[in-house]
Amino acid sequence: MYANDFKFDEAGRMGGYDTANPLSEEAGKVKLLKPLHLSGTLYGIGDGYSDFQLRESGLIERFYAFTENIERQNVLEKADHVTPSFDEFLYVNNLPSAISYPKNRILCLIVGDVPARAVQILEKDGFSIRVKPSFEDKYVADVGLLLLGKDVVIHDEQLRRADKLKTIGYLGNSKGRINKAICTEKGIVLFDDKKDKKRNAEFIPRRMAAYINNGDTHMSRNFPNLILPKVENTHRLLHIHRNVPGMMAQINAVFAQNEINIVSQFLMTKRDLGYVVTDIDVRYDRKLLNQLRKIDHTIKFRTLY
Repeated sequence: MYANDFKFDEAGRMGGYDTANPLSEEAGKVKLLKPLHLSGTLYGIGDGYSDFQLRESGLIERFYAFTENIERQNVLEKADHVTPSFDEFLYVNNLPSAISYPKNRILCLIVGDVPARAVQILEKDGFSIRVKPSFEDKYVADVGLLLLGKDVVIHDEQLRRADKLKTIGYLGNSKGRINKAICTEKGIVLFDDKKDKKRNAEFIPRRMAAYINNGDTHMSRNFPNLILPKVENTHRLLHIHRNVPGMMAQINAVFAQNEINIVSQFLMTKRDLGYVVTDIDVRYDRKLLNQLRKIDHTIKFRTLY
């Protein structure tokens, strides 16, 4: 690790920096990296122009503009890729990570008359937000979360094509406006407020985020009611399936065949739907995930974290 060295007096006040340190100079990172003669493929991540200079000099192959703290337009324009989080960098480079899919890549569509407070809650949670007056067809295939204002109607044909849609929040009573049966058939968790309470602009988006972040389905209209504990040092797998005999046997047979250590497991059913949440040891062959997806009667499968 290399960094600038600052000088302090006896009272602890900063009074300058080490001018012999290459990082204190113009293009200092380039000057520092050259004599290291690092082998392999080198990538750079940073939010400043001095970070891009590594790419400009030819010392690194790709430059990632890191925007979690600050966005500088002159840096964004020169970057090979913009990464709002380190999880995004790990994901696009197929590197081991704690999170299966960066939230900034999950499209959250806000449609209709939705209070700013509701939008802020989901925006703060890191989702990619789009605010639109209607559910445009161009978003149907890619939307992951859908937050709807009162009286917005979603057509059955749109729901059936929304293969990436994980949860819908409705600020009011969704009866007659969203087909709950199709949501269940597609494994889409539906949250709404039949009584149209004043605080639903906070309650509904928080329930949506809790499902995405932890797998909770508490107060859902169509899923089993499940509040999950947070378990450290595990990967959480969500398996949504048709409620037919033998599903748990099939799921656990896959775990047994792969010699998986199950830390905890939760199963709840609601009419035709089954919902299994399994926390497993982080060491496993990724082929396990494909095997779980291919189990008969699987509706949706997701690695939560």
